[in-house]
Amino acid sequence: MNPQILDSAFIQAKATGFVEGLLIIRNGLIVKQKYYNGYDAWQPHHIMSVSKSFLSVITGIAFEQDYLNSLNEKVLDYFPEYIYPDMDTRKYDITIQHLLTMRMGIQGEADNDYGVYQNLYHSENWIRSTIEMPLLSNPGERMRYNTFETHLLSAIITKATQQSTLDFANENLFEPMGIDCDYWEQDPQGYYFGGTSMYFTPQEMALLGYMYLNEGRLNDIQIVPADWVELTLAPSTNNLHPIEWGALKNYNYAWLWWLGQINEHDLFMGLGYAGQYVIVFPKLNLIIVATAHQDVNPDTANSQELTVLDIIADYIIPSIIE
Repeated sequence: MNPQILDSAFIQAKATGFVEGLLIIRNGLIVKQKYYNGYDAWQPHHIMSVSKSFLSVITGIAFEQDYLNSLNEKVLDYFPEYIYPDMDTRKYDITIQHLLTMRMGIQGEADNDYGVYQNLYHSENWIRSTIEMPLLSNPGERMRYNTFETHLLSAIITKATQQSTLDFANENLFEPMGIDCDYWEQDPQGYYFGGTSMYFTPQEMALLGYMYLNEGRLNDIQIVPADWVELTLAPSTNNLHPIEWGALKNYNYAWLWWLGQINEHDLFMGLGYAGQYVIVFPKLNLIIVATAHQDVNPDTANSQELTVLDIIADYIIPSIIE
């Protein structure tokens, strides 16, 4: 990688004022990392919705160990206590696969400036409130991004394994990876927040991308099955036309991962609010991790996310010497 061009990426990152960490790994080696605003390499960061990509892996391990039996298992089978009179009968058709692909059918977070998120977050029972949300479409019909769908998935893992999601993840994912989840928020009933609020260092975030780059292997251990990696990096939406979001082209949703291209290079990524990223370019053998200030409104968060993508497109990718 050309050091002069690469240095420009870090100069731009610092100049934003909101980037708090930028880490670049190529061919399995740390090329460069810098931290800003009082952060350093050893300080855990709130990774926001990159947590969903970790949860995707946790779910795959639960399937491998036969705690979960089928992607078509019905969600309400795990929550009979929240079935209510006159429930929309379509809710009985919601499956685990629908949660993994954001196709439960309820309102998405971006539909009303994230008010949906706030209403569910401040409710007394996140699971009950999510199940009671009206369906805007049939389950499986349309993707609408809502973090509380993945919170249902965390509660299902807890019920299926008879362990908290954190205990199960510690034993079967985090410890084998050699990483430590420093904090993970719980809901009022004690379930770990299945979609956000995990804390990891940027290097620990990078290991998630590195494990998926290597088809589920890390530290000479097959931590998650390779076929789960293949499944969860497959598109779950059928975009008929190219979709662009800033420097990200042809983007698509997978199974709690995002797909797309930057500068015509294919990527998969975990994406968190306001600019938390784990981005993997398989053919370039490149992993980029970014962390950013997150106490901002949705418009500012979107702007920050786009700015990080611009830095990647304008400097990091062009620095690569084939």
